[in-house]
Amino acid sequence: MTAVADRLEAELNGSLQAWPVARSLVDALRGVPSHWEHVEEPVRLRETVFGIIDEVGAVTPAEARALTSFFVDVFTATPARPSEPNLRAVTDALPVLVSYVTADERYGLVNRAYEDWFGIPRRDLIGRTLLEVIGEAAYAAMSPHVKRGLAGERFTFEQHGVPYRLGGHRDVRVQFVPHINAEGKNDGYVALLQDITEERGLVIEREALLAREQAARAEAQSERARQHALFMQAPVAIAILEGPKHVFTFANPAYRALVDGRDVVGRALLDAIPDVKDQGFDKLLDQVMATGEPYSGKEVPIRLDHRRGDKVLLLDFVYTPKRDAAGQIDGVLMSGWDVTEPVRTRERVEELRRVAESANRAKDEFLAMLGHELRNPLAPISTALELMKLDGSQAFRKERGIIERQVDHLTHLVDDLLDISRITSGKTEIERRRVEIADVVARAIEIASPLIARRGHHVNVTLGDGLSVDGDALRLAQVVSNLLTNAAKYTEPGGHIELTASREDDLVVLRVRDDGIGIAPEMLPHVFELFSQAQQSLDRARGGLGLGLSIVRSLVDLHGGSVTAESKGRGQGSVFTITLPSSSDSRPPVSHGQIERTRMQARGEARRILIVDDNVDAAELLSIALERRGHETRVTHDGPSALELLETFTPDVAVLDIGLPVMDGYALAQRLRAMPRLARTRLIALTGYGQARDRARSAECGFVAHLVKPLRLDELDALLDAPT
Repeated sequence: MTAVADRLEAELNGSLQAWPVARSLVDALRGVPSHWEHVEEPVRLRETVFGIIDEVGAVTPAEARALTSFFVDVFTATPARPSEPNLRAVTDALPVLVSYVTADERYGLVNRAYEDWFGIPRRDLIGRTLLEVIGEAAYAAMSPHVKRGLAGERFTFEQHGVPYRLGGHRDVRVQFVPHINAEGKNDGYVALLQDITEERGLVIEREALLAREQAARAEAQSERARQHALFMQAPVAIAILEGPKHVFTFANPAYRALVDGRDVVGRALLDAIPDVKDQGFDKLLDQVMATGEPYSGKEVPIRLDHRRGDKVLLLDFVYTPKRDAAGQIDGVLMSGWDVTEPVRTRERVEELRRVAESANRAKDEFLAMLGHELRNPLAPISTALELMKLDGSQAFRKERGIIERQVDHLTHLVDDLLDISRITSGKTEIERRRVEIADVVARAIEIASPLIARRGHHVNVTLGDGLSVDGDALRLAQVVSNLLTNAAKYTEPGGHIELTASREDDLVVLRVRDDGIGIAPEMLPHVFELFSQAQQSLDRARGGLGLGLSIVRSLVDLHGGSVTAESKGRGQGSVFTITLPSSSDSRPPVSHGQIERTRMQARGEARRILIVDDNVDAAELLSIALERRGHETRVTHDGPSALELLETFTPDVAVLDIGLPVMDGYALAQRLRAMPRLARTRLIALTGYGQARDRARSAECGFVAHLVKPLRLDELDALLDAPT
């Protein structure tokens, strides 16, 4: 029951009894379909209805809809008085936009919904033209309908995308009702506008949804047809079993081939394939249908009668629950693969791998034992040679040199064997940090220099500025020294070796070029393989096991780089190129010597060392070697320069060559001993003279040690490490 309807019904026996239309209005307010014809004395009826609304107050949306129709069909057939409060109350209660527009297209009345929709107060709308309020674009769209309304035509239309000046593009449904004045003439129209943008959007969405649904059904049918075709052509066994007895409803050719061509469709599992009765497959199907969970079997053995003479068949398969349209499980989709041969192959490969790993372990153990057993006799031989040198005797000097070279050669062979064993077994680790290429090259030259000097090669080194990489300085030095040693070994005495380093884009490129015997074209693809060596005549064999270049490639790979070999053929020399990523560290590069020096300083072991030697190359190499060991060095090449340097540098140790120009080492030592601030500086003599009288004289001049050239760095290390 509604308040307005109740009040109107109470008046049916009073002031409203003369108007049957009042009964129709009551029915409409109660939601009963109603229709009213021409009303006698509509003004009186209208005033009675307005009075009731004033008494009741606000109306419900349902009442508003009924009053809208009543207003359009009855009220507008009489002269309207827009200023009446009761008329405004009725229109404000309506859920549509109501406007009364005069013959000159000006607003005479609007309801609250209208002013809210446009965002313009009612007082600012009354008297303004349609064009001013709705804008030129919207007026152009609505103008033909406005003219029809002003011509007295009653009609309803829909317009989509009307570009209102303030409301944006909207979809609207508008009902035009002519407004009749007291003389019975049409002097404007009443428009009831509904914004159906959202409603139309829902309609469009429903239509699109319906279209998608129809397309989906068609696609589903097409997909089912495609799936059936795919299942039939699939190389894996596929079958569908339905019901509690697992009746086959589909089986593709691959499945039928798996069960020896049996006709299974339409038959229960155990009836069609009785072979599997006691193998548990029916119970697995029961489980999947009961739980709704898929089941995967891997390398499951299955025995079929037709395979009794063969080995057990191994099967990978998946049981997937199948559901009907209501979502109930009604069967199982089975897909399976015969994996017998792959499994057998894998087992054979695994057995071979186990054999290979066992052999590899035996090889590693053998190499470790070999290295230990070879180094045991090498150590005393090497020590004996050093003692013979210290003795100063010239006897058997040539023979000692041969023995020393062969000991060094054998030591390098052992080191290469152990290195390649660690690399191939993946046990080699690198300690990455930013290192300067100059440090790497200096260390490599130091390592390779004995062989280079012995064979009388000319070495030219050209390095670009600021080259650094992220890597292990010692391992990179090993790489470059291996290439230098290789070049020295395969180049005739007095040959030329060139080492260059440069930056190319984001890469650092090192090249070692020689004018040696070259590499035959057929050998180029194999030079980095283990135990690979160019074919040599017995009288020109270079020695070695063919491990050096393999070690080079492995260590370069560990650094994320690459190495290549080039040669135009026999007698044309060779070029080895190493490419490494340039350092990505934005901090200044830290050399190996700086890192080691920091460690030694923390332990109190780093030394400040003065080197004085007129052999520039020897002095510089010694400086590099000591810097790499963490010490701080200064180098001069004569006595006066050394004294000048000592004004700003106080060394812990001074290594002095005796045969200096201008002022010999003995005289320089006496000058240093006379300086009080150098009282704690230890002096070490470095000379080619090793007789007893030479040692005695150096001791008299204040030297704490007397070393004979060529210098053994381990001897110097021992002196530097000794407590002061």
